[in-house]
Amino acid sequence: MRSSSFGIHLPISCLILLTFAGIARGGVLFSTLPRTMNIEARIESQGTTSGVAKAGEDTLLVSWGLNTELSPSVDDDYVDVQLRLCFAPVSQKDRSWRKTDDDLHRDKTCTIDICSHPWYSAASDGSVWKLAKDIPGATYFVRVYATDRDGTELAYGQTTDANKTTNLITVDPYTGRHASIDLASLVLSAISLGVLFVFLFVEALDHRNVKKKGGK
Repeated sequence: MRSSSFGIHLPISCLILLTFAGIARGGVLFSTLPRTMNIEARIESQGTTSGVAKAGEDTLLVSWGLNTELSPSVDDDYVDVQLRLCFAPVSQKDRSWRKTDDDLHRDKTCTIDICSHPWYSAASDGSVWKLAKDIPGATYFVRVYATDRDGTELAYGQTTDANKTTNLITVDPYTGRHASIDLASLVLSAISLGVLFVFLFVEALDHRNVKKKGGK
């Protein structure tokens, strides 16, 4: 009887140990983080399209700082800040590899690193970041995490609201094409059509002259 009872309890004990091991491997829960920082991101575009950034060409001007309405001591444990480009819900739909998870260890919302900086509480800070060519075309927002000396997230700020629907950034994918190249292509196409038209016109005249000579 004792061996039978031991055989029943062993799988239960293993299950409990595995559960605790899974929890230990997990990360910080986003829902537990306070929103203590204000952050803004603005597109600095080389083109004329307003509100749309082009990967490989344009830059983001990002500025952040502690919410001044909070206690000055709220950031006592802040050591660094991590800025990340995050997928908005509209660009996460039907894409499990971008899925949001409350556990930051498993979260796929903010997988694109912008930069890391030491935390300065005295004033707001900022960064200029050029969009890499391999940034996927999508709709984004920017999030900043404050971390401790171990890299553990303590607080955050983001450019959008809680539902992630406002102040979003649209990024067009890199194509390798530029306006000057497109213009040159149009000019060459126009020249080619012109040459073809002249050639056909000359051929028609020659054919007409041959007919006239034959008729005589």
